[in-house]
Amino acid sequence: MFLRILAVAGPFWIYATLAVLMYGLFRQRNRLEWLALAPAAIGFLASALLLAPIHRLFFDEDIYINVASDLARVPVNQTAVMGGPNDIDISTYPKEPAGWPVLLSLAFLAGGAREPVAFWFARFLYALTIAAVYHLARALLAKRTQANVAAILFGATPICFWYSVSAGSDMTAALMAVLGMWGTATGNGALAAAGFAFAAQTRMELLLLVPLVWLSPRLATKWKIAAAALALFEVVHVGWVISVTPLLERAEEVSSAFGAAHIWRNLFDNTKYLFNPFAFPIAVSVLAILSVFRRSNSPPKLGGEFRARTLLAFWLAGLFTVYLCFYAGSFDTNARYSIQIVAPLTVLAASFAKRPVWIAALLLSAVIPATQQYGFTSYLQALEADHSLSVLFASRLEPDDLMISSVQQIFINNGRRSINAAFASMNKTKLEDEIRKRRQVWYHAGVRSNDENTDEWRADRWVKSNFDLHLIDSHEVGGFTIAFYRLLLKGVDGETR
Repeated sequence: MFLRILAVAGPFWIYATLAVLMYGLFRQRNRLEWLALAPAAIGFLASALLLAPIHRLFFDEDIYINVASDLARVPVNQTAVMGGPNDIDISTYPKEPAGWPVLLSLAFLAGGAREPVAFWFARFLYALTIAAVYHLARALLAKRTQANVAAILFGATPICFWYSVSAGSDMTAALMAVLGMWGTATGNGALAAAGFAFAAQTRMELLLLVPLVWLSPRLATKWKIAAAALALFEVVHVGWVISVTPLLERAEEVSSAFGAAHIWRNLFDNTKYLFNPFAFPIAVSVLAILSVFRRSNSPPKLGGEFRARTLLAFWLAGLFTVYLCFYAGSFDTNARYSIQIVAPLTVLAASFAKRPVWIAALLLSAVIPATQQYGFTSYLQALEADHSLSVLFASRLEPDDLMISSVQQIFINNGRRSINAAFASMNKTKLEDEIRKRRQVWYHAGVRSNDENTDEWRADRWVKSNFDLHLIDSHEVGGFTIAFYRLLLKGVDGETR
């Protein structure tokens, strides 16, 4: 019952946050500059022309699209365990915040619940983030040249550009954090409160930015209260996630999701990543640090340069510390987490670059990593092949067919009925009832079913030991087997069942 309340209340909380955000942006209209459109448009076109519309996160983006597709029909935050494209028979409350799926559902209402819409909407948000970084730098640094440098650096940073086409939550969270900081810097309480709240509703760790609203003397008390109210639901959601952390740790096969044990490894990996000139614009990292420790020309009580650096340093240091304690917080392994600190890094670096020589150094350092070739690791290549083959196989099925898979969202998103294999393994009677109602039933054994002692592997062994399977298609990719089977009840002729 508690999870059902969360599933229903979450979207409405986010709709309220969006309404306040729109009001804040309306109040900010006189500060908008057309000049910000130039780097934003270049970033959008570069993403459209140079990056193929392929998922970057397998299979998280399928979950987001599945949740958003359902939100476009009914305002309930749920991911399908069993069901079809227009109805969910059994669902679960996702651990991911609902901010990004709610926003994506609005795009689906306009363009249809299709993957291409998600990819184009992601590119649009990437362009908006570049424009937002320009306006934040303009508010904090005053000079248009420095604002342009910050915007260009953000858009050109390889990890930001690579994920510009991703239907994941990373870019949206960065955009909302930038908007929240812009509102804080300009005294726009509605934008600050809603921006930071929506950032937290998109990625849980961004909750640490909400107190900035309370610490700012320029914002009215009513907006500080509003910030707390808008962030309240996410606090409850985080509390629930903490309560199920042992289950998540077991699923991820880690002893502790957060803790001091991860700090030294992540500190080494993250420092190496940020100061690797072939992975990240190294001048951005260097000049950002120099900017933080540079003596200010204005005393703290007057704000100005000192206040701007303090806000950005809190943003940077706070998130950097969170990722140090997170088991998957290594930028060397999961570089996408660094997207959340690129904006403060680039604005800090631009604040230091007041001379042409420093601006040239920043732009040159952005060119070097951009010349490197980026692609998927062998494991991600296997997951990408798994995704593509699943989409192709789904296109050949009849609407009434049933697919059993550990990544059931792929098939549901592509118009077919599907049931999660792990769920089916714990509900054999229900699965058998479904099989008897369907003309044809299929089983998908994907890449993750090859990983021993995982839930997917155990579900795969259960299916193969409890049903008759007839191999239809099989592929070997990077040492992993991807297979599709016709599934029949044991001892029952498929033509007469």
